[in-house]
Amino acid sequence: MKTTRSFGEYPKYSLHDARVQKIEHEDDNLILTFEYIFSYENGVEQTHKAQVVFETCDIDDLEILVFNSTILDTFTGKRIELPQYQQEYDESEFEVITETYNWGRAVLQGWLWTEGNPVHCIMNIYFKGDMVYVVE
Repeated sequence: MKTTRSFGEYPKYSLHDARVQKIEHEDDNLILTFEYIFSYENGVEQTHKAQVVFETCDIDDLEILVFNSTILDTFTGKRIELPQYQQEYDESEFEVITETYNWGRAVLQGWLWTEGNPVHCIMNIYFKGDMVYVVE
């Protein structure tokens, strides 16, 4: 038996190279605020001020891994929860490099910029609702 999995069309919006300015948890929704995200339509790239909302997201299931450097050969780091991230990295920006989505899970990998210095960061987001782009 052979089964082919189709991934459908690419989404209109991309978070690649976009920087998370703020993370909030309101009414069971996780809200990521971006200075801009990208869209691609008819071969044209555009940027948009936007928020991404993960509906019905229990922050107890949100996992943030912050490493001590950009990952090369060896590394160390820590696992933190949203309140600690909001406190320790309030002035930092999380630049999304890779975004992966599957079965109510989003994995955002990239660099956490603090005072101009990047370290590797991974956010594992579990949600039961939709992922909604709120674009200005």
